[in-house]
Amino acid sequence: MSVEQNLQKSFKNAKYEPDGRLSGDILCVIESKNFQIIKLKKFGYLGLSILSLSGSIFSIKILIEQSTRLGFFRYLSLAFSDGGIIAQYWKEYLLSLTDSLPVVSIVLSFFLLFILFISIRKMSYQFKNKLLTA
Repeated sequence: MSVEQNLQKSFKNAKYEPDGRLSGDILCVIESKNFQIIKLKKFGYLGLSILSLSGSIFSIKILIEQSTRLGFFRYLSLAFSDGGIIAQYWKEYLLSLTDSLPVVSIVLSFFLLFILFISIRKMSYQFKNKLLTA
């Protein structure tokens, strides 16, 4: 009898059977890790939405202040007051209007609002998944 045949015979005689609780313990650990990950994501998205909401409030306030300081609202109101002048000098009007736009504040405000809506969507998805699994 060769060594390989002895090993095969001993493995067949041993017939390793796993403990019945092992799979249940593994599933319990996996579920607890998933619960921790969901909890971390939920609080992360909540914190991100609070930060982006407060940043959006301040950026919109700065946007309004810069718009009034640069005269954007005065140029815009000119379009509703006298249409004849706008039709005659439309190129100069559009250049003045775009020059008075606070572009950086607009981009920052839209970016923060975008982050706010994405984080709210992700957070609601986390809550919905928790309700479905409960």
